[in-house]
Amino acid sequence: MKTFFTALLTVGLMLTPTQAEPAPAETNQVSVHKVKKMSLEELMELQVREVATLTRTPERLIPATVNVMDATAIQQSGARDLNELLDMYTTGGQVILHHSHVDHFGLRGIISDREDKYLLRVNGQVMNQRMYVGVDAERCLPLLGDLRRITVTYGPGSATYGAGALAGVINLETYNGLTFQGADAYVRQGFLDEMTVGEIRYGQQFSKDSGLFLYYGLADRRGADSDYVFGNSFVTPNPNTPNVKGGEPVQFPVPRLHEAAYGEVEHKLHLSYVKGPLEVWARYTQGGIDARPERSVLALTTNAVDDSMGFVSFDRQFTLVAAYKQDLSATFNLDAQLSYDYNENIYDRSVAGVTNLPNLYSLMPFDREEHAIRGRAIGNWKLLDEHALALGVECSHEMYHGRTGNDSRFPIDTWETDTLSFMAEHQWTLNDDWTTFLSGRVDKNTYSDWLFSPRAAVVFTPTQEDTLKLIGARGMRRSGDAELRRIHITTGDNGDAESMNSLELRYDRQCDKHWHFGIGTYIEQYNAIGIVQQVDKAAYSTSVGKFLICGVEPEISWTNAQTRVTLSHAYTQLLDAREPQLGQGISAKAYGYGDGLASWANHVTKLALVHDLSKKWSVSSSLRVYWGFSGAEDLANWNDVQAKPYNLALTDPGYEDAFGPNVFWNAGLEYRLNTHLTLRADAFNMVGWIDEKLSKRNYILRGSEYSVEAPAVMLSARVTF
Repeated sequence: MKTFFTALLTVGLMLTPTQAEPAPAETNQVSVHKVKKMSLEELMELQVREVATLTRTPERLIPATVNVMDATAIQQSGARDLNELLDMYTTGGQVILHHSHVDHFGLRGIISDREDKYLLRVNGQVMNQRMYVGVDAERCLPLLGDLRRITVTYGPGSATYGAGALAGVINLETYNGLTFQGADAYVRQGFLDEMTVGEIRYGQQFSKDSGLFLYYGLADRRGADSDYVFGNSFVTPNPNTPNVKGGEPVQFPVPRLHEAAYGEVEHKLHLSYVKGPLEVWARYTQGGIDARPERSVLALTTNAVDDSMGFVSFDRQFTLVAAYKQDLSATFNLDAQLSYDYNENIYDRSVAGVTNLPNLYSLMPFDREEHAIRGRAIGNWKLLDEHALALGVECSHEMYHGRTGNDSRFPIDTWETDTLSFMAEHQWTLNDDWTTFLSGRVDKNTYSDWLFSPRAAVVFTPTQEDTLKLIGARGMRRSGDAELRRIHITTGDNGDAESMNSLELRYDRQCDKHWHFGIGTYIEQYNAIGIVQQVDKAAYSTSVGKFLICGVEPEISWTNAQTRVTLSHAYTQLLDAREPQLGQGISAKAYGYGDGLASWANHVTKLALVHDLSKKWSVSSSLRVYWGFSGAEDLANWNDVQAKPYNLALTDPGYEDAFGPNVFWNAGLEYRLNTHLTLRADAFNMVGWIDEKLSKRNYILRGSEYSVEAPAVMLSARVTF
């Protein structure tokens, strides 16, 4: 390990430019330092691009609820990966575990066993894998040093971002040679939740509009030994494997929580070159997890259980993008992009010796590969002072190779598809108080029907401090492309589309430069496609029902030169559930049990604090409280009375500990020794040292089961050259 750190620092020193210093973290238009000096009037007029609109829009008029994390917030959060960062800072955003894939993230009650209900973009490029898993690779990597800004847009965003933006959109913006100059190295060592992380950054500005940026990070993530608990008791067939007692930790080996897939080192590489209006960047990520085995495996396998029994999900992704953004005149802007994207997902359900479970285990890993070539052009006109218009077209060619289902009896297939999209937006400034937005997009894939995603919004600004927004939108999504291929081959038809219809009312008040208050309320009609569990058969994806969900999201923040505090709460309520497929795990309300979402906490409260004690010392802390999973308990109550229970939540009579609150409390201390060295110590999941049942993380579909998020400590050092 010492050799590794020495080599890392040596590389950083070799890359050091002469008389160069790291540039300050910036927002989309101006640096954070300038923002702090702005008047309230100037803050209200900040212009943004590519944040929930196609036309250029003052930040306060964006027709959506938006959450922004700048580089300072990212760095001072202490977050170990993107999932943890989003869990800390998004109002109502939730993270839940899975027995098959990387941990899942959701917004406004929408969370899936695959990451395909929202879009994740890097510098405007959609990173979702289309074939099967969605967007896994970016979220679990403990490598965040390339990120300059993160913007989360809530609710359907398909009208501007494209099909698949149902629950929201996560936009990652990286540094480039104009926003980062100099070189630094960042090393972290985690204990209890074990990981060793190293990152280097180098930026060189050649002229006022050209520069080079290089980032490389690697992580050896070994995970944590933590308790693994089931809600029901069952017998394990192998006499050498202890039986499971509901509510108590299992007594046999399981994979370490958050352990990297196959024990492989995880990687992220980002390279950017900017020259005037052109930016060319390349990105490579590699990561994944070893998951803990699910109940259906443990209750049926005749093998002795050990830490090789869980499924593995391993991802590689390479992206190459050429982006051109240019103001061609005072009234016309062009945004064009050409890209190539390669995704590989290895979904490994093969365990040596397990041959008696053909629906659960395969004889070999499922290796799925996809290639996509995409082109996009958007023209933005400022026709008059009152009117702005954007028109765009996007096309892509996709190439796939792999099995179209999670069963070795599905043959390996190779096929190609094309996708064509058109988009438009009109922004009308009626007067100083009223602004309207009309947006729409249509998407057509070889194996889908035309998908139409409209949005209409009215923004009212009666005073300089107050903003009121009314937003109606629909998001559309086609099924995974492997499923669409299978449906086409077997039936000749196109697969069903998934949709989200949403109506949102949002009020914000910028009281002064320090205080901000906001509250949003929404109602959404979710026509869902998801996984249906079957008894004694493999699960499959199909239309699972129609769900009506509402919510309220109040938040308040206070900021000055030394302190940043945010407090938020989210309340989510399922109002109706209709046309359910038997075996779906979204809610048991459709079966007459309760009124909650099975994989969602109805109430979530979050508090985050960063405070500079002095020029050298700062502290940070975050508290997240998931107040309970009543919907998971409802699903278990329904499943408990089935003659043959489904592979969903299941409990022993009277057991309810798994459905109680989850509390996650982190704290960090940072010391800036000088301009060249910063030291930091973080503690994670500290509530687990008091009561580990509060520091648990439930599983999707099977909320009666949980793993304890182990308390952990991390030490880090940043060296600036």
